[in-house]
Amino acid sequence: MNFVPHWYSATIFAGGSVNNWDNANPKSAAVRERFQKRVSAATYLRWERARAAHNNGIENFPLLIAAVILGNMAKLDAGMMNWTFGTFLLFRAIFIVAYIEISDRRLSVIRTLVFCISVLQCLWIIFKAGNVYAG
Repeated sequence: MNFVPHWYSATIFAGGSVNNWDNANPKSAAVRERFQKRVSAATYLRWERARAAHNNGIENFPLLIAAVILGNMAKLDAGMMNWTFGTFLLFRAIFIVAYIEISDRRLSVIRTLVFCISVLQCLWIIFKAGNVYAG
């Protein structure tokens, strides 16, 4: 799911032409500068939000993996874990859409709340696993 904002940002960047993408040096500041000059400010900001949504997913992936491993090691109820991780995925999908779509600073708090709900799902599993091990 986390690659969706990556692919979306690449689509925005390429603008329908593979020639706009420099695969040899895709993170170059010069490439970004040329892109920023050829698109509108709104398009550039949308691209930045899509990149940020992708990066956020990568940054939070270790928390998800830790929760899955610890929950399985603690032999937590499979139904509860499935529901919790299903909720996590649902809120991550909402988060990605909110991150890309919401450009208003005041409304961005929605994205933050959705993010917190998704992270709390993983923390809940880690907490439950800790309780099993604590005795």
